[in-house]
Amino acid sequence: MKIAAGSLVLFAAALSAQPPDRIFTDEVDVAEASVVIELPRLGKVSPEEFEPDDFVVEVVGERRRVTGVSALDLKANPRPVLVYVDALLSKPETVRVSAGALARQARPLTALGPVEIVVDVGLPGGADVRLSPSSAPRAVAAALEKIAGEGLGRDAYFESGNRPAGLPTYVDVMRGAAERLLAEAVPRCGDPPCFLFWFSDGFPAVDDAGVRAAGDLAAGLAAHGWIVVAMALHVPTPAPDLAQPRPLSFEQWKALTPGVKMPPSGGDPSRLRGLPASSFDFYVEPRYAPLRQAAVASCGAALRVEHQLEAEFERLERRLLLRFAPEEDDEPPEESFGGFLPVEVRLAAVSRFADRRKFARWLGLVPDEERLRYGRWGRRAR
Repeated sequence: MKIAAGSLVLFAAALSAQPPDRIFTDEVDVAEASVVIELPRLGKVSPEEFEPDDFVVEVVGERRRVTGVSALDLKANPRPVLVYVDALLSKPETVRVSAGALARQARPLTALGPVEIVVDVGLPGGADVRLSPSSAPRAVAAALEKIAGEGLGRDAYFESGNRPAGLPTYVDVMRGAAERLLAEAVPRCGDPPCFLFWFSDGFPAVDDAGVRAAGDLAAGLAAHGWIVVAMALHVPTPAPDLAQPRPLSFEQWKALTPGVKMPPSGGDPSRLRGLPASSFDFYVEPRYAPLRQAAVASCGAALRVEHQLEAEFERLERRLLLRFAPEEDDEPPEESFGGFLPVEVRLAAVSRFADRRKFARWLGLVPDEERLRYGRWGRRAR
């Protein structure tokens, strides 16, 4: 699919007509908040064995009462699934490879719940709905395969050397893309949690505008119940001597890149095993930072190569929904994004599962509360 010159003019006019500092807001009554966590690995312990007293929840540094914990029983209670193709901030390769890979996973994708597919090319009127919510794997696969073959991906238009005259600046495009994603996603998740598969190459959050847009987007998606699976899939560059991608461990790659500070891997280095060297740009390229940020904030995942996708569907079985009671006087800190509340979840020190920790009982030491992977933003009570 190609965007005509007239469409680009319309897109430019639409962006220029928007207030430059518009922030997506809403009013929602919240009597009981929820957050998604990833089940800690406790041997053969099943999600059903956890109870509210096994967890500690803090909102703005204050403990809140945990009211319930439950597994995501997707067979009994399917969740909404949105596949969002950001054709403005994606390379053509990203759309093609990501759509093709997800099409091959259509069956586990529809097992999560009804799948809706939309494509955003930045034109007025919102994203183009390519598939209304469907639980039919064949229909989902066909829609994704069609998108993979359309040549979508306009990222080159907004690189400094390729941007046609008259188009908005990169900052305007980036902020508009973040706002449109929130506008499309928030109304579609009335009963959290929901799953967002986001095709994008992100944007370089290297200035104040980029940092704010990335933070507002990540906090907004997480607070409204979206589990983000950010997909910037690519075809790895083969090693010259092997004519195929050379697998590296995370530790090997760090040894080859001295001086690079790596972000936390979420406590599970297995996601990084066997990746080719060209896939590790995800961890150092500034433009991918918003994808990682949204994934971490929502207890989701940021994927760079196809083999990670299949493993991620298996990981979704280890998600729990933790419910807690927010307070009406909870005030977001000044540095918060979008006015949302920062949430922290830990496995309680007095949990029935505390025995798995390595500590010296004979010294009488008490194990510390253990941080988990969790959604990091919530909404305050009204």
